[in-house]
Amino acid sequence: MKLFSKFVAFCFVGFGAFLIDWIFFNAFYNTGIGFIFSKVISAGISMVFNFGVNRNFTFSSKTSVKTSAIKWFIVYAVAIFANIWVGNSILNILGESVLNANIAYFAGIIVAIPIAFLGSLLWAFKKK
Repeated sequence: MKLFSKFVAFCFVGFGAFLIDWIFFNAFYNTGIGFIFSKVISAGISMVFNFGVNRNFTFSSKTSVKTSAIKWFIVYAVAIFANIWVGNSILNILGESVLNANIAYFAGIIVAIPIAFLGSLLWAFKKK
């Protein structure tokens, strides 16, 4: 699969993971457990989906699940850290509200997408 096709597939898978993440984020945030905890829990749930589909479909990885999972987890830990840092920073600027939390949520995603794609392509699922 060519680079552009991989990126498009990555974005479609990412959109599915985003929907899962966003739904769970709002469900947890609206229970009052806070932005950071809501984001961490929702991201963990969506990561399981994202890893499986990207490994098997987008990048057609033949490396061991253990090896690719460890690398992928490191890539996503960096992406999620950047996502949460940007999102929380924006939320601190805008102030706490459901609308502002969602604006912060989307800003974090915009920062995390290139980190996750390039890390997955160039390291976690790289073909030998």
